[in-house]
Amino acid sequence: SSPTGTQFLQAVGCAEAGQLLAQRPDEVTYCSAGDGTTSEGEFWESLNTASNRKLPVLYLVEDNGYAISVPVEVQTAGGSISKLVRSFPDLLVREVDGCDPLASLAVLREAAAWCRARRGPALVHAHVIRPYSHSLSDDETLYRCAPEREQDAKRDPLLSYPALLKEEGVAREEELAALRAEVDREVNAAADAALAAPAPDPRSATVWVYSPDVDPTSDAFKTEPRPSGDPKTMVDLLNACLHDEIARNERVVVFGEDVADCSREDSLEQVKGKGGVFKVTHNLQRKFGSRRVFNTPLAEANIVGRAIGMATRGLKPVAEIQFFDYIWPAFMQMRNELALIRWRSANQWKCPVVIRVTYGGYLQGGAIYHSQSGEVIFTHIPLYRQTYNKGPYPGPDYMIPFGRASRVREGRDLTIVTFGALVQRSLVAARQAEAEGISVEVLDLRSLSPYDWSAIAESVRKTSKVIVAHEDSRSWGYGAEIAARIAEELFDELDAPVKRIGALDTFVGYNPVLEDAILPQVADIVEAVRQLKRY
Repeated sequence: SSPTGTQFLQAVGCAEAGQLLAQRPDEVTYCSAGDGTTSEGEFWESLNTASNRKLPVLYLVEDNGYAISVPVEVQTAGGSISKLVRSFPDLLVREVDGCDPLASLAVLREAAAWCRARRGPALVHAHVIRPYSHSLSDDETLYRCAPEREQDAKRDPLLSYPALLKEEGVAREEELAALRAEVDREVNAAADAALAAPAPDPRSATVWVYSPDVDPTSDAFKTEPRPSGDPKTMVDLLNACLHDEIARNERVVVFGEDVADCSREDSLEQVKGKGGVFKVTHNLQRKFGSRRVFNTPLAEANIVGRAIGMATRGLKPVAEIQFFDYIWPAFMQMRNELALIRWRSANQWKCPVVIRVTYGGYLQGGAIYHSQSGEVIFTHIPLYRQTYNKGPYPGPDYMIPFGRASRVREGRDLTIVTFGALVQRSLVAARQAEAEGISVEVLDLRSLSPYDWSAIAESVRKTSKVIVAHEDSRSWGYGAEIAARIAEELFDELDAPVKRIGALDTFVGYNPVLEDAILPQVADIVEAVRQLKRY
C-alpha cells in the first residue's frame, strides 16, 4: 500500500501466523520493496524479528538507485542495503542484476529454498532500472543527467531479454512481435474498461467501513452477567477475560512488551513470573504456552504491524501497548493500515485485532510520559471502537454490546456524561452535591466509538441540564462532540448551556500539586454542578 514500509512488519506477522496455524510447513512469505523504503525504521524492526525467530520471509529489494529524486548514496550508508544487513544472524543475503531474468530466477529459487528449509529469512538485493520518472507529477530530467538515463535504457530487460531469446533460438522476431501486440491489446482493453466503468454511487461511501455481517452494537452481544466472588480490580477482570478467551478460541494470541511470565522457559518454574507491568497477563504463558503468549521487542510499530499480518491470516491477536504515551510509533500502522483494510479491499480482507493499552493520569508521578489520554485522536478514525469498563467478574460468557452506556446513578436536576477515570470522581461529586440538595444523574458511556446517543438524549430530556466530563484536555476534546450534538439536536430540551469539564490545555506535571491542578478533580465537578444548578 502507499504508506512506505508498513508491509515489512505485516509480512513478519503473516509468517508467524503460518507457523502457528501449521497449514503449510513449506510456505514462504514474500515481501517486496524499493531501495528507498529500506530507510524506514520498520524495515529494520522486521529484519530483527524475522532473524530472531528464523521466520520464512523472503525480502526482495528492487534497487533502481533512487527514491523519487533522492539517490541511493544519500538514502543508504555506503550505497548498498545488502552490505548493511549482512550481520543479521540466519539471514541469507544475495545480490543480483535484476534486469537479468535468468540470474534473478536462480537467486530467488535459492532464497525460497533457504526459507522453506526453515533456516531463516532471505533478502535479495536486485539492481534494476527506472525507465521513466517516478510518477506523472515527477520529471526526472530535473535531477538525472542524460548519460545516466541512456545507460539505464541499455539495461532495459524488455529490450535485452528478447534479444537473448532470438540469439538462443528460443523465439523468432515474428513471435516476439505477436507477443508484444497481444500484451498491448490486453493493456489497452483493461484501460478502456476502466475508463468506461460507471462512477460509484455516492451512497456507497460508507460501505465496508464496518463489517456487514457482524454488528457488535446489537442485542446478539448482550448477555446477562453471572457474577462470582467478591468485586475485583480492573487488572483481575482483564486477566480473567484473557484467560477465558484464550481458552475459548485457539486462534487468540497475546503479545507485547513484558506480557510473558518468563521468556526463558527453563527458568519459568523457578520464578513467579512477570505477566505484564500491571500483572494483566500474569500466568497466561504458564497456562497456554509460549506460542500463544509471548514477549516482543520494545517497538510499538513492531507489535501492531505483526498483529495486522497475523489477523489477515485468521488469527485473533491481542496486542498490548504498555502505555498510551508510547503508542505513537504504531500510529502509521493503526491509522493507514489497520483501519483501512476492509474499506479499501471492498470487504475482501478483514483484520480483527484487539489493541489493549493503559491510558490516562492520576498516577501521582506519572507526569508527561505516563499520563496521556488522547482518546479523541482514535475516535476520529472510522473503524476504531473504544471501550472502558469495570465491575465484579461477570462470568466467562458475559458480553456488553458496543455503544451501550450505563446509568450508574439516577438523578433529577442535571446529568453528567462521562467515562474512564472521571466516572468514580463524578459519583463522589454527585454524593457531595446530594448533601446540598442537588440530584445528579451520572451516565458512564463505557464505549466511545460508537457511543450511546439514545441514553444521552433520554437523560438530557429528563434533567434539561448536562455536564460532559473527561480527563483529556478540554479544548478539542471528546466532550466537544457530545456537547455540540446535544446543542444541535436537543437545544429545546435544555434549560442551561452545556458545560464541559476537562484537563487544562497543557501537559501533566510530575509534582502532585501540579497534577492535581491540571487534571479534573472532584472539587471541579462539584463546582460545575453548583454553577449549572444556579443557572
